[in-house]
Amino acid sequence: MQHRIRSAGILIENNSILLLHVQDESGEYWIPPGGGFEATDLTTKECLRREFFEEAGLAVKVGELICVREFLETRLNRYNAEFFYHIVEFDGAPHLSNLVGLNDADFIQGIEWVAIDEVKHLRTYPADMTHLIQLVRSQQFSVHLGSYIQGEQDHINQFS
Repeated sequence: MQHRIRSAGILIENNSILLLHVQDESGEYWIPPGGGFEATDLTTKECLRREFFEEAGLAVKVGELICVREFLETRLNRYNAEFFYHIVEFDGAPHLSNLVGLNDADFIQGIEWVAIDEVKHLRTYPADMTHLIQLVRSQQFSVHLGSYIQGEQDHINQFS
């Protein structure tokens, strides 16, 4: 079985959440910007900053860890550990121009600010997106001990 680490960001502004409208063999649905950890990423927060820029065209400040979700992609027999972070600041206007030439260009159909009241009517992943929104609004975050590099400097938190 393959394994995948991914990060996703919850960005809320003016009673709306930024979501990607995507389509695959299962149909259409909505997800927050994010994606898989790559060789150049040192932390899950760094992964999320890169993914937000690629998928949404935004430079972001990644805040607290909201939660971790695990799931098995049965079609690919791939186990995923997904880290959801609160996006506390952003710069720019959402766009998809950065997707040109990337592998998600056909998968991602659009990017929209979706009214929070409308989210419950959409097919979203995770399916409990409204719960993530509630956690952000109430500032209920998980404990994240940080990111460390094993070796002589393993006492240095990469998130500091």
